[in-house]
Amino acid sequence: MKKVASIYFSHPSVWTYIGIGAVVGYFAFTEGYFTDHWYVLFAPIIIAPFFEWFAHKYILHMQIGNVIEIDKTEGVQVGDKIKAELFGEEREMEVLKIKDNKMEVGYGWAKHLKPFRKFMHVLHYGHHEDPNHIPLVFAPILSVIILFVSMFGLALLLTFSLSIATVFLFSVVIYYLHYEWMHLAHHIPGYKHIFPWSNKLKTAHQLHHYRNENYWWGITNSLGDKILGTYKTHKDVPMSKTIKHINYK
Repeated sequence: MKKVASIYFSHPSVWTYIGIGAVVGYFAFTEGYFTDHWYVLFAPIIIAPFFEWFAHKYILHMQIGNVIEIDKTEGVQVGDKIKAELFGEEREMEVLKIKDNKMEVGYGWAKHLKPFRKFMHVLHYGHHEDPNHIPLVFAPILSVIILFVSMFGLALLLTFSLSIATVFLFSVVIYYLHYEWMHLAHHIPGYKHIFPWSNKLKTAHQLHHYRNENYWWGITNSLGDKILGTYKTHKDVPMSKTIKHINYK
């Protein structure tokens, strides 16, 4: 636990979220929001299994296409459509740039969204390429702040209550700190969680990274996977060719 704690509390994002939680919590406490809406503190525990599943599958693993460099083909010009092989499958791509004996080809949104490609790499794609590279285990601070703002805005929109939305935001920040701890611990080789069910989560997360990225989406809870059919034994799931390159599909 000392190693996990040392890495966790030395990361600037963790202190950023602790600071946000402290400010929101102080405001909610002084205004009496916790007294009125204490039950909202349990909301993330109920929502998290399904939110993690959805966000991991449809946001972090979003398919935006890609841009790769291949050997130049004679007679091909920029803008032409060509067939290129990617992980054993032929895919139609557009020629974007030709330089010397190489050419850049791409498909999907990625063709015209270079900054977004870089952001997605830092957000999650790079984490799959090198799962135990600690800087990529933690999500970018900007993306998490966007999450906090979205959750606060959604709660405000649904309840029309500043007090409920504030307590909900506080609970989301606290739960997210728990999420980052769990995710980090899953990626520390040899580390064993205190609770047996947490170790099962770590095993499942290792399978997500080293067996097949289309299963075992949960980080803090496996309930979403079990209900939505993505919690399998490793023998029932084939080895994925794109396990380290999740955007190449």
